[in-house]
Amino acid sequence: CDSIPEEKWIELKRRLLQFRQNESESKHRNKKKLSPSDSIRIEQWPIETVFKYSYPRLDINVSKMRNHLLKSPFCVHPKTGRVCIPINVSQVEQFDPFDVPTLPMLMKELDEYDGEEEEGRKKVQHAWQKTSLRESFEHFEKAFLGPMWKELRKEKREEAEERAAYAGDF
Repeated sequence: CDSIPEEKWIELKRRLLQFRQNESESKHRNKKKLSPSDSIRIEQWPIETVFKYSYPRLDINVSKMRNHLLKSPFCVHPKTGRVCIPINVSQVEQFDPFDVPTLPMLMKELDEYDGEEEEGRKKVQHAWQKTSLRESFEHFEKAFLGPMWKELRKEKREEAEERAAYAGDF
């Protein structure tokens, strides 16, 4: 079978649906039918398979030890010194986890930046703007922080308008 995994998955789901349809038709022909629990298990099998093999599984240490909390953006791995950066979803295929900045690399970039001539260079406000974290941080601001702050401001405005409407302050 030379089909790709996605095609195999679609075919498997199609055959399961066909099996379930044949099963419901067999009820009308007095053939042996599946028990209700078996029927439910067959119906839920694709969902359970996706969860079992596709979604990340939790390790007990991930839940109980602080050094495993690498899901927070810009935290640093205690052993490798690699910085956890948010991934741009549109560029996920190009992402290389071994190419992320490390603390020594960032310190070197800061030293080099501060040692260079400032003529013709854009003025920066924050140290991260002088490093290879700049692109990741700007993406994080644009894709996450900006929309979050916009939504929070909208909620506060709506709450203020609602309070004003109750108080009659238009």
